[in-house]
Amino acid sequence: MVWDRVGNVTWGVRPWHEWDLRAQAQLLRENPAGRAAAPSLEELFAGYDMAFVFAKSLDDVATELPDADFLVVHKHTVPPAVLQRGEKLRLIQHLGQDYRGIPVATAQEMGVPIAATPLVNYLVVAEHVWALMLTLLKQIPAQRRYMAEREYLTLGWGIYPGTPGVQIVRDLTLGLLGFGEIARPLARMAQAFDMPCIYWDIVRFPELEAKYNVRYVEWDEIFAQSDVLSVQLALNEQTEGIIGAREFGLMKHTAYFINTARGKLVDQAALTDALRHRRLAGAGLDVFDPEPLPADDPLHDLAADPRYNVTLTAHTAWQGHWTHIRDSLEIWHNILRVLRGEPVRHLVSD
Repeated sequence: MVWDRVGNVTWGVRPWHEWDLRAQAQLLRENPAGRAAAPSLEELFAGYDMAFVFAKSLDDVATELPDADFLVVHKHTVPPAVLQRGEKLRLIQHLGQDYRGIPVATAQEMGVPIAATPLVNYLVVAEHVWALMLTLLKQIPAQRRYMAEREYLTLGWGIYPGTPGVQIVRDLTLGLLGFGEIARPLARMAQAFDMPCIYWDIVRFPELEAKYNVRYVEWDEIFAQSDVLSVQLALNEQTEGIIGAREFGLMKHTAYFINTARGKLVDQAALTDALRHRRLAGAGLDVFDPEPLPADDPLHDLAADPRYNVTLTAHTAWQGHWTHIRDSLEIWHNILRVLRGEPVRHLVSD
């Protein structure tokens, strides 16, 4: 049984003919053996008598779980009473290491192991956040312009007078708005750079604060204290438009805003206004509202002028189709390991 709110569980194991021609070309360009390296779900389980049930609701899970040998979950919460119906379960496979939606104590009482595979999709987004942050702090667009226009011939070599404000990472505080599976690798990166790190989440994680060397702060404080604020919130009815003019007004004028989560989390007009009037030092944006970003959106003009220190990318932080393939395959290979009697990877409870 699969219960997946987003679709990552099966995106990477669709039949080859369901990838559009552009995606097929990209996969083969990046890996000439791409066809064999991207098997479908049916190809993976050829020779096994397997039936796949894709639940659309908790009622579906409760109804079908008594007959299930495996439960694959992503971005859902399974109540203990529902999980107890899975008397035949041999493995609970969670996509992602933030498996708070799985009642671990109940699974342990039932003797059902839990595996939580790391999401490559989230790890590459964290890498993208760090790239955006360094681009902003080191003023890379302005420095590129300085070289391209040969300003160094008159203004100097080995120094950069054109745009002051190139900064040392360790002198700044990173704020993580949300502390899920993208934020946690970012906290580790901050540790490597000796960068102080604070976070806010709807749920506090005291057991993780020492592990990741992060400090919890309240909503207003995450905006007021951060020198770099990275948004990693999920989009839902409660979070849509949650960041607006009020929040930008709380931020330091020297602070940077990064969003690789969802564009609809942010009042984009308020963000544009804050950037245009220099109430923020810059922004790195991979997501927008709407998407694709209209050709005449004022953010383009801000990004074109190095003085505003704005970097835009086209919702590419997830990196590409191989990301989804790697995520999906790791899940289904774990199911195959159980069927073959092999050790399961990424166990968090057995």
